[in-house]
Amino acid sequence: MDPQERFDRFRSALGFRADLADTPGLALAALDGEPIEPPVQLHVDAASLTEHLGAPADDDHEADRLQSLLAQIEEALLVREHGQDHLVLDGDGLRTASSAP
Repeated sequence: MDPQERFDRFRSALGFRADLADTPGLALAALDGEPIEPPVQLHVDAASLTEHLGAPADDDHEADRLQSLLAQIEEALLVREHGQDHLVLDGDGLRTASSAP
């Protein structure tokens, strides 16, 4: 699986749980039917997803990795502080930020 295909799978999996808008990253307006106010910008692309998750694995491990990342996003949304409306994915993990990276 190439990085773009992996990103497309991630975006599709996230789309089952979140209301998304296409932007330079992804704008999360709701998660599991609960509104996110204000919407949070998730800064992720094929390259940063590969940097974060490592090389693609077999389908079972890949699904586990994507589910783990979705759980990290959910947790970050729950614990973020007021004004932190950006989630940034990189090799060090997922972090919240007050302004675009």
